[in-house]
Amino acid sequence: MKQHVMRHFVMGIAILALMALFTACAGVGTNGSNGNLTVSGSVVSVNPQNHSVTLNINGQQKTISGLTDQEISLLQGQAGKMYSIQVTQNSDGSYQIVTGTNPTEDNTPETGNTPNTNDTPATNEPGNISFTGTVQSISTNSIVVSMPDGQSLTMSIVNGQTDESDFNGQQITKGQLIQVEATANTDGSFLATKLKQADSANNVVDFQGVTTSAVGSDHVIHFAVGNKGFSYAIGSNADLGDFNGNAQSIANNASVKVEVTFNGTTGSVTKVSNANN
Repeated sequence: MKQHVMRHFVMGIAILALMALFTACAGVGTNGSNGNLTVSGSVVSVNPQNHSVTLNINGQQKTISGLTDQEISLLQGQAGKMYSIQVTQNSDGSYQIVTGTNPTEDNTPETGNTPNTNDTPATNEPGNISFTGTVQSISTNSIVVSMPDGQSLTMSIVNGQTDESDFNGQQITKGQLIQVEATANTDGSFLATKLKQADSANNVVDFQGVTTSAVGSDHVIHFAVGNKGFSYAIGSNADLGDFNGNAQSIANNASVKVEVTFNGTTGSVTKVSNANN
């Protein structure tokens, strides 16, 4: 009897040991078994300084950090395009790209979203951009200034067309914080129409451009200014008075003014109005 009980006891220990072994092995693997996730969404903005990209994932903007210079280069200029990225989720809910993986273009549309294929617009759209940013470089004929989302805007400086009077003849320098008013030229490039001194950073950017698709149920507006495409989620409290408070009444190819407020490098639309009013 004792031998019978002992055999059952030994077998029980052996079974528990095997279960522990299988449990340990279960934490090693791929396709999510090691904590990795694959997220898909449209590119909202790219921040080269922070090596991060913000995706619109089913109407929510999520920032993914840890990208390499090569991955940043891949995603720049891809605003509105769908990408899938393999990530790990940090304890604070933020995302980090899995080292050794690359973002891949995803042609599957987000639910309720008409994908924007005009990240580089097929036609150069008229409009202008006003923002506060840091000078990246400057020469006699051009200036490059960083926007709040981390992208840089290159503009020409033309005598008689660029107002620099606020500087009283002083030279604008690299690293200086300035206010910019830029107008799109017919070839899609930008002219710096006004450059002013800035006392402090301003997290609001004003755009005037043309929508490249109708706003869908995801409440993301896609629009172009010159040769640049932009995509931002419309905030729940955004002023949409010109559209009867209904974001989905914003049609394709509409001339609009868009006010975007940034929290870090993530922008949210706070006002959309009809540019023709």
